Amino acid sequence: MRGTLRIIALLLGSGLFAVAGRAQGVIVLPDRHPAPLELRTHRVDARIEDEIAVVTVTQTFYNPGGGTVEGTFLFPLPPGAQVSRFSMTVDGREMTGELLEASEARAIYEEIVRRSLDPVLLEMADYRTFRARIFPIPGRAERTITLRYDAALEREGDLVTFRYPMQGHLATRHTGAVPLPRPIDPRRPQPERPDAPDAVPTESTVHITLATSTGLTNVYSPSHEVRVDRSGRRTATVTLEQPRLDGRDFVLYYSLDPSPLGATLLAHRPYGDRPGYFLLLVSAPAELDEARIPPKDIVFVLDTSGSMAGEKMAQAREALRYCLQRLGPHDRFGLVAFSSDVDAFRDSLVTTAMRDDALFFVDQLEARGGTNINAALLTALEMLDDSDHGQVIFLTDGLPSTGVRDEGQIRRNVAEANDGGVRLFAFGVGYDVNTRLLDGLSQATGAFADYISPEEHIEERIGAFYDKVRFPVMTDLALKADGGDVFALTPGTLPDLYRGGRLLVAGRYRQPGDLRLALRGRLGDAAETLRYTFELPRIERERDFVARLWATRRVGALLDEMRLHGENEELKEEVIALAREFGIVTPYTSYLVTEDEALAVHPPGTPRGGPARPLRFDAAAPTADLRATSGEEAVAMSKATRAMQEAEVVAPAAPSVLTTVLGRTLRRMPDGAWADVDADPEAADAVRIAFASDAYFALLRLHPELREAARLGPHVTIAFRGRVLVIAEDGENLSETALRQAFGG
Repeated sequence: MRGTLRIIALLLGSGLFAVAGRAQGVIVLPDRHPAPLELRTHRVDARIEDEIAVVTVTQTFYNPGGGTVEGTFLFPLPPGAQVSRFSMTVDGREMTGELLEASEARAIYEEIVRRSLDPVLLEMADYRTFRARIFPIPGRAERTITLRYDAALEREGDLVTFRYPMQGHLATRHTGAVPLPRPIDPRRPQPERPDAPDAVPTESTVHITLATSTGLTNVYSPSHEVRVDRSGRRTATVTLEQPRLDGRDFVLYYSLDPSPLGATLLAHRPYGDRPGYFLLLVSAPAELDEARIPPKDIVFVLDTSGSMAGEKMAQAREALRYCLQRLGPHDRFGLVAFSSDVDAFRDSLVTTAMRDDALFFVDQLEARGGTNINAALLTALEMLDDSDHGQVIFLTDGLPSTGVRDEGQIRRNVAEANDGGVRLFAFGVGYDVNTRLLDGLSQATGAFADYISPEEHIEERIGAFYDKVRFPVMTDLALKADGGDVFALTPGTLPDLYRGGRLLVAGRYRQPGDLRLALRGRLGDAAETLRYTFELPRIERERDFVARLWATRRVGALLDEMRLHGENEELKEEVIALAREFGIVTPYTSYLVTEDEALAVHPPGTPRGGPARPLRFDAAAPTADLRATSGEEAVAMSKATRAMQEAEVVAPAAPSVLTTVLGRTLRRMPDGAWADVDADPEAADAVRIAFASDAYFALLRLHPELREAARLGPHVTIAFRGRVLVIAEDGENLSETALRQAFGG
């Protein structure tokens, strides 16, 4: 059981394994400095108008040593960033510096790599760089550095990208270099290094104000869970607060689109001979005229069996009161309480004129008797026979114990009675619930089931859910694609779109070119079709998170299918293949997080800097995972698969031994080296290059794409251009001519 729950915790907390990250600006300290500087606080304030960003970065460094130190601050300016008005102050004192051209900067960075044996700084090699001498920092004292710059952001059509690297690696082993976040690079993705430390003790905040002259839609971060506050159609505030840097670079997309249901498409296709990936986002407006919201018909179904006695019943009553008090003026509702028998407030739907009587009915509810789920749901559906906008909100804490008890029969009965397309949202309280029954009932109606843990408050969870669904914008959605030869769309059944919500659809495509999408649904009582046209690229090597999000969602859907309908060998093989390719931890691939060395994982919700627990998984656990229908294990698995299917953010990576680089799968060996799983380092035609040698840097200049592999560390084996490349400290220092013969360029 413990191994099983740890797998589930990884599903909840890890999502996808992220590939290696890029270097950042650095403070370079003198050689043999006894202790590296510590980055204590890091704040980014950005004011963006349309596509122009004014960025202020404030960082506080601490010198933990006893002596005074000075250093050189290197701040790279990526090509195309169009940075202007660059300034720097240290403790309020303006500093002077010089701008180094790329060739000058490259020599500096390569020398640092030679000394530090850390290839992370190679990403800066082609950038012009601002260099300034840091004012002396006394021992056990702090210095605050403030950077200010303007930058023109990358814009593709209506889509604008704001990118801010936030690498968590603070100190190299030999030079005491302290990487700092660098300016926006509008052209390149910024994933994290898989071998970076778990986190650094740095309080980090990003605060962005967005204002546009047209309209603002699809404010979306694939890298972090941000808070987005809308204050109109043209403005928004985005906030990220982290008690610790987590090593992931911050990425924010937004669209300059005046339409109320604007759409954005992001694509990733690193190789022209393989299918690509795409991500479609459609956002609903955050502000609606409530008078134009169509009336709803809702039936609340509450379990009042004996197991609900005490605090659970008190909280459930408060949850019902909350929902009833927020009904729209033209909404109709029903109340069904059930235990061994069914007790309805009225036999049919009533208007809000009966709200006070309904509140009195709720206050009188008592917990007693058994659990007749079948009869309660059939009663609720009968009330909604003539409804075009029906919803059932169903709350239970137990298994069916009276009436029809067979879960298959209950699901069939509900399906037969639900001929009007009623959405059934189920909430399980505690762990003694049948997750397969609740998930199956909800998913069959285009809704979802959720679970409230014993330590959670029922009224808070139900209230938050109701606030979301009480303002539907577009319902009964269906997506049709013309062009692109698209396939493997996820989700297969689209959810309804509510006020301030977002529809996210991931898929794959075989053919580049025009993609015409038709999104059909109901806007109130009227059928509506929204049409969008996008261009699918032949090659797009950036935005690799698109592929990883698609894979996460796909694996979640496949696991859910097997959980609800039984294990299938074909689906199982697809799960394993995707998990292997993208480093996703599943019940079938626990080997991704186990190795000869002891690994550790932080339980969800615990600080990354806190104590970790060892990872050990039972090889027989996967079968038990998917077959469990009730208990803590089953609830956790249901939550995990749903979280994967609804993933919008590439979560921090779990400890793993696999990563994907240049389309190749690499495995971390016990000695820390990374090796292509399908390449033989002892092959006769293998090319061995000495790490940090002249040949090493020459090869990276000839083939800059290899930096993605090189930054993994000083020991990397990867198949490249028909040969096996081995980077090792005992490799050879080949001539540039030999390198061209081996790899072209």
